[in-house]
Amino acid sequence: MREKSAPAIRDTLLNPAAIYILSALFVPRAAMVLARAFLPAAGLDFPPEVRDAAAAGAALLAQGAALIAITLSHVTGPRGLGLSVRVLGLSADRWLSRAGQGLAAGLALLLVNIVGSRVAVLVFEALLGEEAVARHVDRERAVTALFQLELPPAVLALLFVGSVLVAPLSEELFFRGYVHGVLRARLGSRAAYASAAAFAAAHAYVVHFLPLFFIGLLLARLYERTGTLVAPMAAHAVVNLAVAVSLRL
Repeated sequence: MREKSAPAIRDTLLNPAAIYILSALFVPRAAMVLARAFLPAAGLDFPPEVRDAAAAGAALLAQGAALIAITLSHVTGPRGLGLSVRVLGLSADRWLSRAGQGLAAGLALLLVNIVGSRVAVLVFEALLGEEAVARHVDRERAVTALFQLELPPAVLALLFVGSVLVAPLSEELFFRGYVHGVLRARLGSRAAYASAAAFAAAHAYVVHFLPLFFIGLLLARLYERTGTLVAPMAAHAVVNLAVAVSLRL
């Protein structure tokens, strides 16, 4: 398939950094505090691990909603850049075929995730030792590990919606649609590598940084080739869904 030219967005790098800090750091923390305070006040006397899972689900939803709302407001709003939503890759052109491409690409990304994660663990175990790597992995899987708990259906549904639907939509809009566009205005075709590095670094992982980088790179290339976020959103959702379901099973 011939590579297309993804839109370039002329903007200072400070704006995406500020949007991410606000949406992914401050908003989720506030949502977790409010959720932990709301549950007892509403008479929902959950065990601590269930309360933490519900708070994490609320944080996922709040982070995704904030990332989508603030990014759209800045890029398309009259007080922001005033651009069309199409510059963010939001287009319904051939959306069904693009979604099919995304689903197929998601299966390839699953293989990258599985193999890359295993290789990364082995490499870091050789460098840092098994105990140090286990601590890093436990921290990096703090959210996904919640799927292995015995949770009420409502809390489990909250986690599924947050990780399988909201996270792929919001992260692809921000990292592929916006950040990739800003970097493309500066770096041209090399923006895929820079946006993938930003995607991996934003998760603050050590052991799984490289697998996330390669996933981000493939998602960026998928966006470049299809010219729409439909494909990378679908691929991202496939990976997150497979991880969540495998942990439940």
